Amino acid sequence: MDERKKRRYEKVLQKTEEEYLQEIAILKNRDDFFGEYEYFLQLLASPFSAQKLQARVNKQLAGIFCIQAPFELFDAFDLHPVKLCGGSHTVQRLAASYLPVLMCPMLKSFMGNFDLQQESFADYKAVVLPTTCDWVVKLPEIMRQEADNIHYLELPHLKETEKSQNRWLEEIFCLKQLLEQITGQKLKTKKLQDSINKVMNVWVILDELTKLKRRGQLSGVWYTAITNTFMLDKLEIWTEHVTKIIEKLQQQKIQENDNRVFVAGSPVIFPNLKLLQLIEQAGIKVAADDICSSERIMPGGIIYNDTSEYGMLRAIAERYHKACVCPTFADNSRRVNNIIATAKEFNIKGVIFNLLKGCHPYDIEAITIERKLKEHGLKFIKIETDYGKEDSQNILTRLEAFKQTL
Repeated sequence: MDERKKRRYEKVLQKTEEEYLQEIAILKNRDDFFGEYEYFLQLLASPFSAQKLQARVNKQLAGIFCIQAPFELFDAFDLHPVKLCGGSHTVQRLAASYLPVLMCPMLKSFMGNFDLQQESFADYKAVVLPTTCDWVVKLPEIMRQEADNIHYLELPHLKETEKSQNRWLEEIFCLKQLLEQITGQKLKTKKLQDSINKVMNVWVILDELTKLKRRGQLSGVWYTAITNTFMLDKLEIWTEHVTKIIEKLQQQKIQENDNRVFVAGSPVIFPNLKLLQLIEQAGIKVAADDICSSERIMPGGIIYNDTSEYGMLRAIAERYHKACVCPTFADNSRRVNNIIATAKEFNIKGVIFNLLKGCHPYDIEAITIERKLKEHGLKFIKIETDYGKEDSQNILTRLEAFKQTL
C-alpha cells in the first residue's frame, strides 16, 4: 500500500471508529440504559473484523449474507456463522468511487469495511450467498472475489409448490456436501440434533425478549441493538447475557402508549439506528417489526420427529423456506397477514416502512403492502432513506405528522 493510500485508510478508520463510539455514547446516555446493556455495547463498539471474531469464538467462520442460510448446519460442522453486512455511513467512502450511486447501502458499507480491514473471502471457511437479491448475487463479481469457498444457495421464489420445496431441500443437501468437503468432516446426526436444540433455545429466549417489546418494557432501539449482536460472540455466552436483560426488564413497569407502530422493510444495522431513534423522538413506540436484522433473525423452532440425517435436514429446509417472509418471494401474502394479525393483537395503529435506497425488492413490495394494509384500516408511511443524517429533520417532521394520524 502506497503512503497516500495508507493515510487515506487511517483517516477513514479514525472517522469510522468515531461514528461507532458516538452511537455507543447516545445509547449510554438514554434514560433507559442500565448496566446489563454494557456487554452488547462492547460487541458493537467497533467496526466488524473477521479476525477478531474468530479469536473471540475460537472457531473458523462461515460468512453468510442472508438469514436463509441455516445456522444449525454450520454449527454442526463446528463453524461459527456470521451475517456479513454493514451499517456505517463513513466507511462507504472507500467503496463509493467504483460502485453505483444507488447500490444497497448495507452492502456498500460492508464492502467499505471489508476493504478497510483488508480482508478477503479467503478469511472465511465458507462464504454462502442465498440468491435473495441481485446485489448479493453479483457481489463476488463486484468485489473481484474468486475464492473457492464461495457457495450460492439458489432460492426458489415460490414457497407453496412441491417443486420449489424439493428444490430448496436439494440446496440444503448441496450445502451440507460443501461443508463436508471444506471441513473434511462427515455430518454427524447427533451433532446436528444438538445444534438444532441449541438454536431452538436461542429462539425461545428471543421470543421472551420480543414479548417485552410488545408490552412496552423494551424499546425498539434496544431490541435492535441486542439482535444486531447475534453471532458476534459464542452462542452460549450471548444467550446468557440476553437472559440477564430479560430478568432485569421483567421487573420494569408495563408502559401504555397509544402511538404503537409496526416497522417493516429493509434491515437496520448498527451504527445506523437513525430511523428507530427518530421514531422515538417523534413520540411513537415501536411495538413490533419484521426486519431481518431484528425480530426476523430467527425463523422459529424447528419441529422434527424423524431424527435421521434426512429427517432433520428436511425439517430445517422447511422451516427456513416456508417461515421466511423475505420480499424476494412471489407468494408473500403471509408477510402482510402477519403484520395485520400482529397489529390487531397488540393494538397497533400504523406501519412505518423502512426503505433503504437501492433496496429494490422492498421498494417493489411496498406498493402491495401499503394497499393491503390500508384496506384493513392501518395507517402507512414509507420512509426512503440511506445511511446519511442529512435527511433526519425531514424524516422527523414526516413522522410527527404521521403520529397525528394514529
